[in-house]
Amino acid sequence: MMSFIKRSAFAAVLVLSVSLTQAFAADDNMPPLPGTQEYGKQVILRVNGIEFTRGTYDSNVNNAIPRMSMHKAVSDERKEKIRQAVISDMITGELVAEEAAKDKEVVAMVKKKDVEAAIDALVKKLPEGMTLKKLLKNSRMSKDDMRAVLRKDLQAKRLNEKMSKKLIEQADKTVDEAYARDYYQKNLAKFVEPEQVHVRMILLKADPSGGAVVWSAVYKKAKELTDKARGGEDFAKLAGEFSEDEQTAKKGGDLGWQHRGSLMEELDVVSEKMKPGDVSEPINTLYGYVVIKLEGTKPEVQRKFEEINLGNLKTELSDKLSKTLYDGWIDGLWAAAKIEFLAPDVDITKKK
Repeated sequence: MMSFIKRSAFAAVLVLSVSLTQAFAADDNMPPLPGTQEYGKQVILRVNGIEFTRGTYDSNVNNAIPRMSMHKAVSDERKEKIRQAVISDMITGELVAEEAAKDKEVVAMVKKKDVEAAIDALVKKLPEGMTLKKLLKNSRMSKDDMRAVLRKDLQAKRLNEKMSKKLIEQADKTVDEAYARDYYQKNLAKFVEPEQVHVRMILLKADPSGGAVVWSAVYKKAKELTDKARGGEDFAKLAGEFSEDEQTAKKGGDLGWQHRGSLMEELDVVSEKMKPGDVSEPINTLYGYVVIKLEGTKPEVQRKFEEINLGNLKTELSDKLSKTLYDGWIDGLWAAAKIEFLAPDVDITKKK
């Protein structure tokens, strides 16, 4: 239920990153060359009059890429999506912070001790060789400036928490049995029990690197088992005696009832063409040869509303509704704001 809070908290944290570098805003409107000092000072975004620099944006992108890509290689397309997400979060972070500053209850939540604790936490995270004094000097800020930045950040987080709680409660109150039943009626396809198959199998393993001779010998043994089962011998007994899959061999090769499509692909393809009682030819798989018997099938069934776990469904629907309500709140902040994209590469309105 709280998953969407993480996104907003990330945006609020960006307020700190953004504000710490506000002093680098450029006065010159001419687009500077990449790699120059002035390039980092270029104002690329303005939100309700608050300016954001190229340096701030690049820093946030560089921090976001390894985190959002799990430190794996990132395609150009993925990088572009991350850049757009960073711009979006920078805007959202500023708008939430501004909204928080208007909320007297939220402002009162953030005490002086909270701000000082945030400074202490920030100092502990500084890289080796960096001190608070150096950070302030590099950022062209006083300690009071930093306190203001941190207060703004904390207020934004408190507002996120307040709104999240409010909207979750609103969603929980809205999603009753009638709401769930209406959703069920409009989404019947989501409540269909897929076709099921009951399969037994015999696995004869083959060394993947064993070559044609080894695989041919295993195939021959598997074919003999197919012929025995088709000749009337008990498949379950054959599986118990010959199958090299220990877990299922103990159960006569029984895989139980499985949804169609949930078996190993090679087995699934073959089983689709079988009728109950049929025994397959040996099936080549990554592990060796498999012989299967189709014991039975169950057609797909439309589940009745009364058969559904109502508690789980209500929780799922409440999660979705609270997310929708939260996104609506954020959309409202965007709609009421004056947002100016001052560089083509950050104008996300032209990239949707």
